[in-house]
Amino acid sequence: MRVKVALKTDKIPMLYRHRMISLIKEALKKADREYKEFLYNNKITKPFTFNLSFPKNKEILEADIQIDSNFIVKDNVVIVKEGYLNLYVSSIDYRFLIGLVNGLKKLKTFNLSHEENMLVNGEKVVLEIVDMKMLNERHIQSRTVIFKTNSPILIEDKNDNPVIFSDKNFERELNEVTDRILRSEVVKGKGLYEPLKFEPIDMKKQVVKHTLKSFREKTGKPLMYLTGSSGVFKITGHPKDLEILYKIGIGNRTGQGFGMVEVL
Repeated sequence: MRVKVALKTDKIPMLYRHRMISLIKEALKKADREYKEFLYNNKITKPFTFNLSFPKNKEILEADIQIDSNFIVKDNVVIVKEGYLNLYVSSIDYRFLIGLVNGLKKLKTFNLSHEENMLVNGEKVVLEIVDMKMLNERHIQSRTVIFKTNSPILIEDKNDNPVIFSDKNFERELNEVTDRILRSEVVKGKGLYEPLKFEPIDMKKQVVKHTLKSFREKTGKPLMYLTGSSGVFKITGHPKDLEILYKIGIGNRTGQGFGMVEVL
């Protein structure tokens, strides 16, 4: 299940993912507080992923981003000249998406900037929730699918080191990460039916700046740099496993806006 949310604003920092997480949390709290607390008060796999797309008529400028009261960084900001931002959210969990949609209807607007957090050149950013609609999904029945990434796939080994598509251990780590995710009770409750085979078609390495409050408090640094893989690839496995990955995303940190894919 997928939903497309049109958001109106005049600008948004490229460092947006942690605030999209906050938007999702706020919407769930409005509509289904019990589920929101279950999802975020426990260390469980998030059964969803998301991606934010920008309109064609835009400009990218550098600005001072006040992440919080301790950190100001120079980073890119998207200036929206015409049109909307589109937030795409995909999930395997019906309750999650219904709670999200109902909560967004109640919110109507969301303060991307909160008090001293996420100011752009000292100015606050507000998102207006303009429209929402459910999207048709592809039903996967084949053992081999060609996917295109909407947001980078992050694969991290047991030591939290990034593994990208060109690394010789990528397929092994992809299988280990995916098997662990599928074993979560909110996803599938058991591991892969069979190992995945991965074949890059038109892939590239992509480094993404990201931030989380927990990271800043732990490290004393404003930003983390996450190394992932973007592009087009072929993946072979059991159709039921592939359909779950299509719905919840592939790899680590899908609930933070990574690993969302489309069927080509």
